[in-house]
Amino acid sequence: MQKFWGTLVALFLAIGTSSAGVGRSNVDLITTIIAGIPHAQFFGLTFNEGRGIAVGAKGAIFESGDAGKSWSQVKESPTRDAFLSVSSRGKYSVAVGQTGLVAVSAGLGKWELGDSGSESRLMVVDVNESGLAFAAGEFGVVLQSSDGGRSWSSSGPDWSSLAIEDHFGTGEPSIYGAWLSNTGQITLAGEYGLIVRSDDAGITWRVLRAMDPKASTLHALFIQGQGTSYAVGQEGELLLSTDGGENWSSRRIATDLNFLGISAAPNGNVVITGMRVMYRSQDAGKTWQPVLEGDTTTDWYQTVRTEAKTGKMYAVGHSGRIIRIGS
Repeated sequence: MQKFWGTLVALFLAIGTSSAGVGRSNVDLITTIIAGIPHAQFFGLTFNEGRGIAVGAKGAIFESGDAGKSWSQVKESPTRDAFLSVSSRGKYSVAVGQTGLVAVSAGLGKWELGDSGSESRLMVVDVNESGLAFAAGEFGVVLQSSDGGRSWSSSGPDWSSLAIEDHFGTGEPSIYGAWLSNTGQITLAGEYGLIVRSDDAGITWRVLRAMDPKASTLHALFIQGQGTSYAVGQEGELLLSTDGGENWSSRRIATDLNFLGISAAPNGNVVITGMRVMYRSQDAGKTWQPVLEGDTTTDWYQTVRTEAKTGKMYAVGHSGRIIRIGS
């Protein structure tokens, strides 16, 4: 069974050297905003109307009130367990993590625990402006909230109906990527290259990309109605869609390294982060160049996000680091 424990186990994977030789970056792209101690880790990052939130190990929550320029730690985190993902839209901010951990923002610098009703590790969360939220994670767990993350119920496909005979694990695929629209359309991605979608806020589900035991696990989604949508995963897996994620084509990058995050900006800039690897496109995914400066080839960055007001791209990862990519 192909199991990739995403945000946590990824830290301990032994990864080889990239085989992509597209050319070395000749400009300074990486600006370090925060650098913590070696045993600190950030896993999740989000921006919402100039407010930034980064979450990570030991219940760490950092916030920015100036679109990512500066950050301060929330002094009273409601937990010491690891947060693995965070999302913020409208007046709602939700973070999820280990053993079904859920926390919601009650104002700048104030966070309270929610009740997920699950003990499963939650790898990803997304919330929309109405307070609808989806969280998903290990062994196919999918949860839904209608009150901004305070209470949750089970909501997901019938995985057994999608399972592949004689392939243990396809009946409970772990989910690492989620993308929720303000209309309630939710898209999930994960093991075996699976992508599923619900157009009615989790009532019914359809398969956009069927499970394949030989397919790479997908770790992150970036979906937009117009322009190119993206999905990334293991061993350089890169999928592109030009119809809002309905159909996908593989544009795998020549590397054996694992991609963990992706984000795009309106100007055509796209950044992929991962384990000892980072790639950048300046033409909406038509061509890609490896980012080889700093620690991008020796350490890991889990999540990358674009701050909408400034268009600047930020990533979080090892050693409690928050970086800006580009000017």
